[in-house]
Amino acid sequence: MVGSGVKYELLMWIYFFVKWVPGYFGSMLRTKFIPFSKIGSGVCVLEGVQIDKPSLLTIGDRVSINRLCTINAGGGVSIEDDVLIGPGVVIYSQNHRFSDATLPISSQGYSYAPVVIKKGAWLCANSIILPGVVVGEGAVVAAGSVVTKNVDDYSVVAGNPAKFLKSR
Repeated sequence: MVGSGVKYELLMWIYFFVKWVPGYFGSMLRTKFIPFSKIGSGVCVLEGVQIDKPSLLTIGDRVSINRLCTINAGGGVSIEDDVLIGPGVVIYSQNHRFSDATLPISSQGYSYAPVVIKKGAWLCANSIILPGVVVGEGAVVAAGSVVTKNVDDYSVVAGNPAKFLKSR
């Protein structure tokens, strides 16, 4: 157990240093050294992407994760094939518990709910995907949207909270 913890810590230190290496070479380093649960082929992870709990993140083939995204995979995140993730997107699969008003929020722990981004979806710049959400196949989440509920296949959603605009 100690050996695996040390290995993970070493990989996280390497990730810290390769996080900002630009271009194709930097993307290649990130896909090799971040300890993902699973990563497909043709994946591009651009510089400045913050991934918390990468061991609970699965990424399919031909996925592009643009600059300055944050993915917290504490509750599990699955990104299927051919997904585009624009710059500044935030994906969270965990949240603070806060139901007990007699305790500080910081002492109540976390709740976890997996996030799934299905095949061919596009998360536009600065959108936010909250715990427990499934973004459907081929769906588009407009820039700046906050997604609090599941998005149907081939839907376009926008706003805060994100609402259905149209089918594509």
